This record gives sequence, structure tokens and C-alpha cells, in this order.
Amino acid sequence: MKFRTLTLCLIFLMLGASRLPGKLVRPGETIQWSMGDGLKLYRLGGMTAVFDRVQCAPLGEGCEDGDVEPKLTIRTADGQSVTLEASSMSNTLMLGRLSKDGPVAAFFQSYSGGMHCCQQLQAIVPGPDGLKVVDLGAYDGAEIGWPKDLDGDGVLDFVVSDDRFLYAFESYAGSVAPPLVLNVIDGKKVDVSADPRFRKVFEAAAAETRKACIKEEFPNGACAAYAANAARLGQLAAAWPAILKEHNKLNRTWPDGCKVARDEEYNCPEGQGIEYPDYPVALRAYLAELGYIPAA
Repeated sequence: MKFRTLTLCLIFLMLGASRLPGKLVRPGETIQWSMGDGLKLYRLGGMTAVFDRVQCAPLGEGCEDGDVEPKLTIRTADGQSVTLEASSMSNTLMLGRLSKDGPVAAFFQSYSGGMHCCQQLQAIVPGPDGLKVVDLGAYDGAEIGWPKDLDGDGVLDFVVSDDRFLYAFESYAGSVAPPLVLNVIDGKKVDVSADPRFRKVFEAAAAETRKACIKEEFPNGACAAYAANAARLGQLAAAWPAILKEHNKLNRTWPDGCKVARDEEYNCPEGQGIEYPDYPVALRAYLAELGYIPAA
């Protein structure tokens, strides 16, 4: 393993920035890697991605000589580099420009495993201060594809799910998550879901969740997502009568509120909780807490 790492460094030094090693890939091409694949190199423009299994460190409890961990190293032609933890299960990587005139960047998705979880999404973008890793969040379900420019502004849009709705008003199986639209701008994640330019995303989601709200055997999860999508469109008042009619009044599952700001783990301090009397009140409060509608 030490020899492999040394050899890889020598390859980079001998070939130089103008002749980076690795398989040339197309912009947005899906690259899959797992532990069994061993050392793999991919490149696009001046960016090279290196997947490998490396010796864990430091040695000690839980890390012995010969134990290896999956890593992804991103390098640029001007010598910038960053190494990320990869998944021992499955990894998806794509290289390409996240904006029309931007540099080649990387979009990395690693699977954590576990019940109903999780794809960790990260963008690695070059900047004036070096490569920056932008945490786009962890989401339930399969990996997403290369982002698209949905509104024609030259910036690619990541469409993910607002997983804060999972388990909130129903069991996992009965939950429905509305979409979120994210951009990477100046090396930061920006939630642009409320921008009217993405109206079509929420029109499609609202139509789908309205059907589920009306037809589902356990409607409260779908009705909550329908309310969120309608709120994005400024149509919550029009959607509300159907939600009042269709929700299951016998199901008393909903999130409690909090009188003060929650901590980083979204916990409410003891004695500051708010118990809501019914589903409609709890749903409106939750939409306000998450920013879908103005706070009362």
C-alpha cells in the first residue's frame, strides 16, 4: 500500500500537470467505484479523481497495520488536492462544470448504509483559496444524476428531497418528501427552492402529492407534502380544504413545536416544547418552522 501511494505520487510528478494520468471521462458521466475495484483514476480537463484503498491511521484501537479504508482524492492541474472519506459499500462520482463558465468540479455521492439511509452528497469545486468541499446534505434513497440547468441561468440545479418530512406525520412507508432545489454558488450551498424560476418543479410535485393525499390509505404524509408543494406555489389556501377533508383524524402523529431555537441536532430544550392539538395546527406550524410559509 505504501509502495502504491509512492508510485502514484511519482506518476503525477513525472507526467506533470499537462499530462495527468487516468481515464478520460465525459462531462456528467457516471463513475461507480467500490472497495473491490482497487486503485482507479479518472480525469476531465485539469481535474483528476483517484479512488483507492489506503492504510487507516493512526494505528491503535480499531486500526491495525494492514487495515484499509476507501478514499477519494481530487487533484487539479495547479497542484490543489483534497481527500475525502469514501463508502465501503458504493460510491458515485461525476465530473463536469456546475456553471456555464465555471471550472471543472466533482459531484460525489457515497452511500452510508443503514435503514432507509443515506446518500451523502458533496460537491468539490476549485476556488481562489484551493479546492472546497461543499456539503449538500444526506438524503434517503438512490443516488441522483448529474444536475441540470432547470431555469436557464447557466447554473446547474440539484433536485433533492426535503427529508425533514420523513417520519414527521406518518411512518416511513407512509411519508412523502417534497423536493428541494439547491445550487452551488461561490463555493457554498444555496437553497433556491422558493425562487419562482423553479415553479415547474413544484407544480409537478403538487399534482402528484395531491393525488396521493386523496387516494392513499394513510394520507397524512402525502397531505403534508402536498401542503408544502402548494405553499411553494402560493396556493396553500386553495389546497387546504382538500387537506382538511382527506387527512386521517385518528392518526395523531405530528412533530411538536419549540418556543426557542433548536440545537444543532434539532432538539428542543427541556420545558420549551409546544404540543399541538391536531394535525392541521401542527402541519401549519411545521410549514412555518421550515420556512415554507411565514411564521404567524
